[in-house]
Formats: sequence, C-alpha cells, structure tokens
Amino acid sequence: MIDWFVETLRAYPPLAVFLALGIGFLIGPLKFAGFNLGNVTATLLAGVAIGQLGIELSGDLKTTLFLLFLFAVGYGVGPQFVRGLATDGPKQIAFSLSVLLLCLAVPYAAAVLTGMPLGYAAGMFAGSQTISAAIGVSSDQINNLGLPVEEAKRLYSK
Repeated sequence: MIDWFVETLRAYPPLAVFLALGIGFLIGPLKFAGFNLGNVTATLLAGVAIGQLGIELSGDLKTTLFLLFLFAVGYGVGPQFVRGLATDGPKQIAFSLSVLLLCLAVPYAAAVLTGMPLGYAAGMFAGSQTISAAIGVSSDQINNLGLPVEEAKRLYSK
C-alpha cells in the first residue's frame, strides 16, 4: 500500500504539492505545549518530509512554489516590518546595511583567500544567513553566468 502511494506521488508530482498543503494547513493551527507552527511553516515542513520520497518537480514549478513561500512569509511579517520602520527606521537601516556588507564580503573574501570556486561563496552566504531567498538568488546568478550545463551543475552541488 505504501509503495503504491509513493509511486503515485512520484508519477503525479502535483499531488505531492497538494498533499503538503493539506498536511500543512491541518497541522499548522494545532498547538503543541502552547506553540503552533502556523500554516506556512507547517506546509514547508510537510513539503520537506514528502520530498524525502524522491519526488521530482520541474524547475519552473520549484521556482513558483518557492516564490509563493517567500510571498506568504512576507505577507505575514510585512505589516510588522513597516510599523518598525516608522519608529526606529534610520537606525535599523544603518544596521541592516552594515550587516549586509559584512554578509556579502566575508563569504566572498573567504572563497577568494582559500582559492575556492565562487559557487562555494554563494553556498557559504546562503548557509551562514539561513535565508531561503539567498539560495534562489545564488542559483539564478549561476544560471545567468552562461556556463555549460555541467559546470553550472557542479556549482549547484558545491
């Protein structure tokens, strides 16, 4: 029964996406010890768990779903962000810019100083910042380099 279910999800990847959405919206509002994940986080975790079954999605679908995830997070946090800018805006902007410069400079410098390919720098940046968007931006930039397919795949895997 389980094999049939997994093979069905592999044959029809959109079913896996909808299953992740369903599980996420089912688990999201539930409270565990006074804490709930929320719909967006629960759906992301359900998608990660279902993804362990080896389900392949097209690149366009991955990008679209990733952008929808970023939109949902931004939609939930956006109003709080705007309210915060109204009170402590200039100090927060100065701090954000200094952190941004350090976060970009340190992985780049580390890759250059150690002689690593720049794909490593993108990976170090994304990993050190734990920002999902950094992975997408890094992947986009690798695609825009005009490298042969094998070279781009090598950079992705670093």
